[in-house]
Amino acid sequence: MKNNKRKKKYLGTTLQNKLLILIFGSAVIPAAIIGICMYYLIFTLMALQMVIPELIVYNLVPVLHKINVIIAIAVPVILLLVWFIALELSHRIVGPVYRMERELDERISGAKSGPINLRKNDEFKAFAEKLNQLICK
Repeated sequence: MKNNKRKKKYLGTTLQNKLLILIFGSAVIPAAIIGICMYYLIFTLMALQMVIPELIVYNLVPVLHKINVIIAIAVPVILLLVWFIALELSHRIVGPVYRMERELDERISGAKSGPINLRKNDEFKAFAEKLNQLICK
C-alpha cells in the first residue's frame, strides 16, 4: 500500500504561518497571563499574612526557589508541546489547501486533467468535490 502521508508538516506558506501564530498565541498568551497573575497573587497574599519581614524571607524564598525551578523545567516543555499541536492543526488545514492550489495550477497549465483527489481524512473534502464538479463539467 502506498504511503499517503505528506512528508513535510511545515509548508512555509503565509496561511500556515498565520495559523501557527494564531493557534500558538491563543494557547500561550492567556495561559501566561493567568500564570503570572496566580504567581503574583499567591505570594503577595502570603507575604501580607506574614507580618514579620524576616519570617517572609525565611518562609517564602525556599518556596519561590522550588517553584522557579519547576517553572524553568515545565515551561519550555509545555511551549514545545503547544508548538507541535499548533503545527499539526495548521498542517491539517493548510495541507489540503496547498494541494488543491497545486492541482489547480496543473490543470490550468494543461499538465493534468480530471478530478482533484484529496486524502481520505483531509479537511476541505466538500470544497474539493465542488471544485471537481466545476472543472469536470
